[in-house]
Amino acid sequence: MVDAVKELDVKFVEIPYRCKCGKEGKEIIVVANNVGVLDTRCEKCGRRIVETKIVENEKVEN
Repeated sequence: MVDAVKELDVKFVEIPYRCKCGKEGKEIIVVANNVGVLDTRCEKCGRRIVETKIVENEKVEN
């Protein structure tokens, strides 16, 4: 049984991305412990975009 409840650091953050075809967009992802995974498809060419994002102070780093 769990003795203590750990506080979760989970938030939703809007992340900008750019496809290899040049199309730019934004997606909202779930970020836990300052790390989130962007998993989306380009609206223009249909290519799948999967990236790990590090979010510190609402600033996105690749």
